[in-house]
Amino acid sequence: MTNELIDRLTSDLKPIPLRALEKRIWLALAIGLFATILVGPLVLDLLVGRAFGGAWGNSMFWSKLAYTIGLGSLGLIAVPALSRPDQTPIWPLLLASALAVLALIVGTLGWMQSGWAMPVLMGGTAMVCPWLIIVTSAPLLAVLLSVMRRFAPSSPTMAGLAAGLLSGGFGAATYAFYCGETSMMFMATWYSLGVALTALLGAIIGRYLLRW
Repeated sequence: MTNELIDRLTSDLKPIPLRALEKRIWLALAIGLFATILVGPLVLDLLVGRAFGGAWGNSMFWSKLAYTIGLGSLGLIAVPALSRPDQTPIWPLLLASALAVLALIVGTLGWMQSGWAMPVLMGGTAMVCPWLIIVTSAPLLAVLLSVMRRFAPSSPTMAGLAAGLLSGGFGAATYAFYCGETSMMFMATWYSLGVALTALLGAIIGRYLLRW
């Protein structure tokens, strides 16, 4: 009877396509980025009331873009691994933390050379920057977590954290096109905070949404 039951349960099983999990993540990334790029500037313009394209093209713009894409890419490495039940590598998350610390060190050195001038730290948008990064990242995070519900992570919290890092990094990269701030210390502090809060939001949601 047991063998017969097993045969019935396994008769309709089909092999999973190679790299199915990664393909779903890449599809979610494409859809989420499209939504972020499309909706983000409209929402930011509505909230801030400022034309899109603050400081595009200067050296600090490229630094912000490289930094945020670096964080997002580390999240992209972490998400597939942490979405499986048998793997818990956290080195991409540790490397993201190290990158944030490095940015903070470089920013602090520049701030020190300015005589600890508060405008270097605060700019003109410090109080809204992290929250606007969360808003910009939200479409990508929502799409990504929706796709990840079909996975079986060993730690839903860590998987959600990785999804938040991915979304926060690429969301902040989109926001960089809008932001007119030109201080390394500003980026190291407030951009990092926005990405960190998005990662924390992903961890909180993932803890409940990604359970299996």
